[in-house]
Amino acid sequence: MVDPNGVPVVGTVVVDLELGGGDFFTFRQTKADAQGNFRFNNVPPLLAQSTGYAIMVAARAAHDPGTAPGSPGSFYAPALLLPGGGPFIPGDPILPGTNVGTIHLRFVTAQGDIEGSATSTDSTQQLPIPIHIKLAPMRIFTLDFVFDYPWIGAAPEFDTAPGANCPAGTACGSFQLPVVPEDPVEEAIFSKAGYTFSPSQTAPNFILTLNAFSLLNGKPDCNPSSAQLFANTLHPDAGTNVGTATFTSCQ
Repeated sequence: MVDPNGVPVVGTVVVDLELGGGDFFTFRQTKADAQGNFRFNNVPPLLAQSTGYAIMVAARAAHDPGTAPGSPGSFYAPALLLPGGGPFIPGDPILPGTNVGTIHLRFVTAQGDIEGSATSTDSTQQLPIPIHIKLAPMRIFTLDFVFDYPWIGAAPEFDTAPGANCPAGTACGSFQLPVVPEDPVEEAIFSKAGYTFSPSQTAPNFILTLNAFSLLNGKPDCNPSSAQLFANTLHPDAGTNVGTATFTSCQ
């Protein structure tokens, strides 16, 4: 894993090994070391019905030149290495024991905030029910598939609570993702002969999944207990409001 100058990234690089069975979901996760190397151990063979293993990279520099000490650095564009064969051709599959070579990352040209909110109520939609909400990894749509995009750091979470600003009969709360990359995902299909990343033809986008949990016992709550919000139009260097997730039948 190297930066645009061909040297290991000074910062945090989270690497997802994702398994496809239709859409792709995180199967294993690791971080690149100081030399840019990463490895997934004990990866099982692919099942016959699988779309294959893919690799998604989320990375952020530790610090940008010319900024105040201690301030976090810029994001790199999401990087997606796809398996050859099946829906992604030409190329070679990513199999257990495969050395995928060097993944070249690129700094984003724009980044910004995502913000949203949630409400929670009982089955009558008249009684506020406070809940705990945790965001699953964001998802990216490209090439007619959806892929996980891992968090750099802890997953965001927040509580809802009754308040004067909440809609009638609900508890409410809000969240903000202070910085997200707003460039299209960089894509390449793995080939043993070499591969080159290029920007997706799909506009940058994120799918946010909010999962609801009881404040009393920590178990999944509400019916349904998850909701999705969509950031399909991102606003570079500004905030993108994804709206409100509505949870009902909470207990």
